[in-house]
Amino acid sequence: MKTALIVLLIFAGLIGVAAMMFLQKPMWLFYWQELRIGNEIVSRVEAFQMSHRHLPETLQEVGFSAPEDLDKVFYRKIDDDKYCLWFGTTLGESETYRSRVKKWEEGNECP
Repeated sequence: MKTALIVLLIFAGLIGVAAMMFLQKPMWLFYWQELRIGNEIVSRVEAFQMSHRHLPETLQEVGFSAPEDLDKVFYRKIDDDKYCLWFGTTLGESETYRSRVKKWEEGNECP
């Protein structure tokens, strides 16, 4: 009886954790494709900046030319050494990567 109660509590805990994850919509789970493309863009832009000493004006300069490459994740050069990427998650909200802080942030738009 005691073992069954422990198993039931563990099972309920696991279900609770899973429910919280889905209610909070973890970015890596729901937007893995956009993050994969975004991280590839970051990699190419950083490599371009290292070799050319400036940021690309467009993603075509770093090898993204097909429309399907560019229809979900967007790039903006802010100034000579800063850029940002973003993709929409829901109406009016986005995930944004800023080169200044080098991380993805929820709900912040590019300037």
